[in-house]
Amino acid sequence: KKMAEGSNDAELLKEKANTYFKEKDYDNAIKYYTEALELNPSNAIYYSNRSLAYLRTECYGYALADATKALEIDKNYIKGYYRRATSNMALGKFKAALKDYETVVRVRPNDKDARMKYQECNKIVKQKAFERAIASDEIKKSVIVGLFLLK
Repeated sequence: KKMAEGSNDAELLKEKANTYFKEKDYDNAIKYYTEALELNPSNAIYYSNRSLAYLRTECYGYALADATKALEIDKNYIKGYYRRATSNMALGKFKAALKDYETVVRVRPNDKDARMKYQECNKIVKQKAFERAIASDEIKKSVIVGLFLLK
């Protein structure tokens, strides 16, 4: 009985948080999602929602932690992958983001937004790899040129 009561209260807190979220009052949204989680710590949706609120306030590390927690609770929770990818993108961890976007696109092939984000992320990953290759070529060249100059 106590457990059912707790999860009921948690739902009410989540609803309250959602209302604040819709009004773009993210700090209060975070506060009430946190209270909901204290009552029901095994709810992936609460973590995912709080993750989005953290994204909106640019607290990307917290957003990432919550998205990861949501996925630990429910590894099939697609929004969790979405949130984690978005957090990683914001943190400049493009390869990690790409993996999660891949998962989303695989499960939801018709999600245009996910596909767009996946392509954007993929482009960045390729660009970074290209820049690294060029940088290491530059280093090799300068070493070779340096060797010739030493003779």
